[in-house]
Amino acid sequence: MTYLSAAIRAAAVGAIAAAIIAPAHADEAAERFVAGVLEEANAIFENSDAASRDAAVEVLVDKYVDMERVAKFALGQYARQATPEQMAVYVPLFRRYATNVYQSTLENYSGQKLEVTDSIDRTARDIIVNSKVVGARPGDQYANLVVSWRVYRKPDGAQAIVDAGAEGVWLAIEQQSQFKSVIANNGGGAKGVDALIADLKSKVGG
Repeated sequence: MTYLSAAIRAAAVGAIAAAIIAPAHADEAAERFVAGVLEEANAIFENSDAASRDAAVEVLVDKYVDMERVAKFALGQYARQATPEQMAVYVPLFRRYATNVYQSTLENYSGQKLEVTDSIDRTARDIIVNSKVVGARPGDQYANLVVSWRVYRKPDGAQAIVDAGAEGVWLAIEQQSQFKSVIANNGGGAKGVDALIADLKSKVGG
């Protein structure tokens, strides 16, 4: 058995750093899952029409990302303080916001193809699957780029993506840092969550 020390960093409002030590097991089920997602994503990357590409990314996100889990994660400790009424408003807003983030992020890979390279089991239900751009040559901007996908495995074996990262930046971790800052700067608790909801509405409409 081998062990791999992995340092994952997220650049956001302030600085977040987490050192993770986990067994370096290849998780074939998670790799197959992400490979299937990437097969669909690669077809989308070939579409040169921005509107139809964004629509396809939205469908892909809805299909494979556990948006409710990510939405709660992004609130951090404030998820326990938000009221059910607030969550009923917040989660759909977060879905629209996060989908927009995925759309803008994936624009960077237009015309590129990603393929799975390896994976790391953090736990039996928490897996990191790595991917790289196919055919990237030394010196290309994507030559050394690793795009990582965090997969959550439910007790029934179903899998979903709960985060994506590249160059040390993880989307959900960055969102959590930003959201917690907005909430804390507006009094915390339910009052702060209201401020975050208003902020999201200003970004996505609604």
